[in-house]
Amino acid sequence: MGSGPASAEAPVSDPSAAEPQPAPIAIPAEPTGAEPPVPAEASGTAASEPPVKTPPKELEISADQQGFDLVINRYVASGNAKAVLAGGRLMADRLEYDTTTRTLYATGSVRFWRGQQYLQGSMLRYGLIEGEGEMEDVYGVLDLKTSLEDLDVEQTPSVPLPEPQPIACPTVLPEIPDWHPHPWSATLWGGQMFHSDFGQTFFGQGVFRPERVLGAGLQKRLIKAGPFALELDFNALGHWASAQRGGRYLGPFTSAEVANLSTSAQTFGEFTGGIGLRAWLQPWLSLGFVQGVSLNTNLSNYESTYREKSARFLNYLGFEIEGSFSPQWSMVGRIHHRSGAFGTYNGVREGSNAYLLGLRYRFGGDPPPTDDPQSVLRPAKGCPNRGAEPPDRPRSLPEALEQVAMGGEGPVPAQDPSTPDSGAAVASSTPAGRPASFRAMREQERKRAAAAAAIEQRISGVQKREGLVIERRRQTGGNDEVAADQDSDFGPSRPPQVRRLRSEKNRQAVQGTLTHLRYQAARIVLTPNGWRSDRASFSNDPFTPSQSWMDADQVVVNQDANGDLLITSKRNRLILEDRLAIPVTSRTRIRKQQEVENRWVLGVDREDRDGFYVGRRLRPIRIGEKGTLELEPQFMLERAYQGTTDSYPIPGGEATGPSVSQDNTLGDLFGLEARLKTPLLGFDTSLNLDISTFNPENIANGTRSWGQMDRNINLPLVGSTTARLFGAYRYRIWNGSLGEQDIYSAYGASLEKEATLPNWGKLSNRYFWRVGLGNYQSNEFLSSGEESRNLAQLWRANAVGSLNSSLELWRGRALPSTPDGALRYSPEPIVPGLTLNTNLSGNVAYFGDGTYQNTLSISGGPTLTLGHFNKRFFDFTQLTVTGGITLRNGLSPFGFDAAVDLGTVGIGLTQQIAGPLLFNGGIGLNVDPSSTNYGEVTGSYVELRWQRRAYAFSVFYSPYEGIGGGRVRLNDFGFKGTGVPFVPYRPELNGAGEARRNPF
Repeated sequence: MGSGPASAEAPVSDPSAAEPQPAPIAIPAEPTGAEPPVPAEASGTAASEPPVKTPPKELEISADQQGFDLVINRYVASGNAKAVLAGGRLMADRLEYDTTTRTLYATGSVRFWRGQQYLQGSMLRYGLIEGEGEMEDVYGVLDLKTSLEDLDVEQTPSVPLPEPQPIACPTVLPEIPDWHPHPWSATLWGGQMFHSDFGQTFFGQGVFRPERVLGAGLQKRLIKAGPFALELDFNALGHWASAQRGGRYLGPFTSAEVANLSTSAQTFGEFTGGIGLRAWLQPWLSLGFVQGVSLNTNLSNYESTYREKSARFLNYLGFEIEGSFSPQWSMVGRIHHRSGAFGTYNGVREGSNAYLLGLRYRFGGDPPPTDDPQSVLRPAKGCPNRGAEPPDRPRSLPEALEQVAMGGEGPVPAQDPSTPDSGAAVASSTPAGRPASFRAMREQERKRAAAAAAIEQRISGVQKREGLVIERRRQTGGNDEVAADQDSDFGPSRPPQVRRLRSEKNRQAVQGTLTHLRYQAARIVLTPNGWRSDRASFSNDPFTPSQSWMDADQVVVNQDANGDLLITSKRNRLILEDRLAIPVTSRTRIRKQQEVENRWVLGVDREDRDGFYVGRRLRPIRIGEKGTLELEPQFMLERAYQGTTDSYPIPGGEATGPSVSQDNTLGDLFGLEARLKTPLLGFDTSLNLDISTFNPENIANGTRSWGQMDRNINLPLVGSTTARLFGAYRYRIWNGSLGEQDIYSAYGASLEKEATLPNWGKLSNRYFWRVGLGNYQSNEFLSSGEESRNLAQLWRANAVGSLNSSLELWRGRALPSTPDGALRYSPEPIVPGLTLNTNLSGNVAYFGDGTYQNTLSISGGPTLTLGHFNKRFFDFTQLTVTGGITLRNGLSPFGFDAAVDLGTVGIGLTQQIAGPLLFNGGIGLNVDPSSTNYGEVTGSYVELRWQRRAYAFSVFYSPYEGIGGGRVRLNDFGFKGTGVPFVPYRPELNGAGEARRNPF
């Protein structure tokens, strides 16, 4: 073995040439796909492209020992080996370069930096000619905002190389306590029947009647997903009813009719069975809902006397609250309801209700998990807690020979005594043979929190990236070209809590922007265009433990030339808090300013879909080279449950007629949304189709469509401007106190521009303008201030200008941006302060019949922020109050843009309730005393949000628009540093030799 500097082309074997300084090695030019060992995301060049010749690169290698081994024909550097190439740095315990195959090998504490990108592992093999290789025990950081320049050796890295750091090692945290380990439960019930309608039962509006209930129940948990569970629920109850006179029970009858009714004493049995959904709000507190059927052994005298119709077999609903005083024992209160489900069962509407109180005992245990996503993830070589090495399993004969040549597995480092074994921690908290108590579990949680707080995170400068919010607002404004101008973001100022919802924009179950990812895999195979792995994990959270991460099987990752990252897999699960797993799409394109969503949609649309519905987004269909067609079939849940629809005018009647109640047909239960996006004639084209029924008699009134073609152009004195062509059929918008308005048809063109002005001290300003011409058909708005059902079709020319301003009056101090500080619940630090927001806007509109409407509006108000959203209760309050005045000259002939709210007031509140639970809501009102709509609502919104640093789960509804839904949103962060591995590390065997339990 010779030592000293050497050339990869002409090996030097003179032993006397040994030198301790770095050795430059000239590497001849290779095709673009055969660069040095950078992550495969660097290569966006297709294999079919011709080779591109580049100048030779100088590879500078330094190590404690280095030289050329004539036996294996490799250049070898061992002991703190470091290779520097074109602004990138590769470090390892041992580096080898095969001059024959042009293959680079690295083993032991392998680390690579270039710009904002980081990669580490135990072993790296990379062929410079093929652009292929592999890596084991992988952990890395990928920043898509700088990946193109950072992973291209022909470009300068985005930032200089940081100071070298040791290998990042995972921390073994105490296990998450299993607060609810028992899948079976038995309940003893006792209660009394209650006379009221179903809705009144929740508010105690009614009277108890002399009918006692006793019985028992059996429950079995089918699925456990974090704080949620799906259960089977069975109950056997006995009813003992005394004689009941009719004076106190009105039901559907008049007082005179009821006075002559009575029932005789009766004893009968009742059996119920159903599917239940349970949500644990706290480890000791849960809410449950059961949907099923109820069978009485005899017809109830009460139901047959005081209800219009009755039957033995009816629908069953149960709503319960459970409070536990140990993992096994709890008290349960339940509202017990049986009825005909709006006439579905034998035409029965109402039935009977009861209040039940139960004592519940939980027992049994879940089977051990068969699939642990962490079983093959181990710390990289060089980590003190790597543990015993597994048996060597080379995948081919050449790999086996390479393993022998490179020295095989190194010695096993001693276990770091400062890193406790999680199995021991669990064992110590629970005496053998005894179930854990809530007290022991709370202590386990405390130990886990303390261990997590002690982790050296190795990151700094954490900042939330705002790409998603800006992009979503801009898209919403763009789709509103056919709508009233004041409906845009630059309209009169209103509280941010008074949200405007667009059903096609706010129903995704998962949303977020991912441009800065951490990732882990036991082994990845590098390819010229990316990499693949049997299993890999990705996280958008910069901290460890990660609040949200994705676990994926059979992963293939490719990076396009434009920086987009396409991830495909057989299964993707979004895992929250290492407890709750949510299935998401198996094909995800992660790009700058791009949302990541799953395919299931759950929403509420009172106007077009009669309430709740569910949808499934199919895989996008490619149209041409760049176009995509997205289809979303839907099923109308509430419409199917009710058996009728109230969304459409009478078939064959006027399109502007009032909606009437109609019995469902099969076509009324299904809907479809379609979105086509494609370049067309130099324009970015977007077409949307919304069908809420396939009933031939209703489909004309159940179809909405709209589209636009956008193109950026440069105008003299103005600069970059958006030119747009638009069209719509039955486009619905909301116009203040007038409520929902339909534009039955529209087409036209516009120019618009939005920009930010330079700050003037603490005053910031944004402006927006638009000029447009279009032909509209919509409901007439009469000069008397009344709406008409007659349609008018007119040309409309308008111009609008708006200026948004914000002045900071007081600013407090934020907490440090740490997991236990400012970023405990919020993705960005909450800064106490007082800000004044204002809007000045003007609108000029002229119509084809000679009428016009010109308005000048000024509005604004203060926003007060208190607290830091760090403590457990009431540590964050944001209150906004706004007021506005509009001066109007003339009046629009259309209802959709008539300026009728000349005086408005709005109030919005965002309030922490407990921990990460937030209330967010607001309301706007017409306060113009001369308006016929005085006191009417101009906007409303309510939301309950479970807010965490990395994600937020929310349920929201706008009573004003009749639109709502639920979603999980992922947050995106910018940060500096490498972080530490985020996938929970659990050694394959604990101290007792038992398999690890998968908490999700």
